[in-house]
Amino acid sequence: MPHPDQRVRTVRRLAPVLLLGLALPALSACAGGEGDRPPVSGHAAPAARPVTVTHAMPSDITDVVLPASGTDSRWTQGLDALPRQAADEVTRRCVASHGAAMPAQPPVSFIRYSDVPDLGFIAGHGFDAVPVPGASDAAPAAGSPAAAAASGPDATQRTCLTRGATAAADFRKSYLSLQNQWWQAITSLKSSPEASAAFGGFSDCLARHEVRAKDESAFFDLVDERLQAGDTKGNRSLGATYAACMKPVESARVPLRERLRDGFRKEHREEIEKMRSELPREIRELEQRYGIRISFPAP
Repeated sequence: MPHPDQRVRTVRRLAPVLLLGLALPALSACAGGEGDRPPVSGHAAPAARPVTVTHAMPSDITDVVLPASGTDSRWTQGLDALPRQAADEVTRRCVASHGAAMPAQPPVSFIRYSDVPDLGFIAGHGFDAVPVPGASDAAPAAGSPAAAAASGPDATQRTCLTRGATAAADFRKSYLSLQNQWWQAITSLKSSPEASAAFGGFSDCLARHEVRAKDESAFFDLVDERLQAGDTKGNRSLGATYAACMKPVESARVPLRERLRDGFRKEHREEIEKMRSELPREIRELEQRYGIRISFPAP
């Protein structure tokens, strides 16, 4: 899994399912058994605009795990953040019990997905990572930044990071395999004639907005440059442009995903029913055990 500082270009080159956000530190991700999940990336600075959240769960947990639209993906973003909050809390308790410092790591942030883009969120916040409100702030490592970067976590910190990642992985067991299959199914839609045709006007739309990018790949090269330069205003402007130009694309693709999900639910009926009966309870138990709360972003 790529390091959190690797950005949009890395995501698109390796596995273009996740658009942005912040990964767990490399050690935590690997220890947590997430090797089969699409890599994540993002810009380490918090977004300038605060994000509004809701804590209300949908009546059917299936749409949380298997998003077909940007609106659905807000549920998925919250579900993904919850075990990372748990991992952070386990790590904090562990280092505190050993009298050690919290290892440096980015704040838990909402992760957005390129194959199911949340256009409302992107229009309002651009492509910066958006930390989860209420999650613990990232802690600086002891000593100078240069020394911390050179030495990395010590033995106690590595043990605690591993414990945190294990707690997160244990929580994901009830739905991760099913969700990974869903991401693969969504990715397969890219080669369909309908999905390809939906992009017909995307480049022309970028040109009308005076964005010099011939296609989506070139557009994200530009986003990558803005993020690395710390251009907050330009980043947010590109987010608004992307949302406008992707709107007709998503209007065509959402019905395709919804039909695909209908078939997926029939094909995986037993797995889904098991997940529906177990996951809500497991969410409540995780919240109570670590004093955290699931939340979902709103535009």
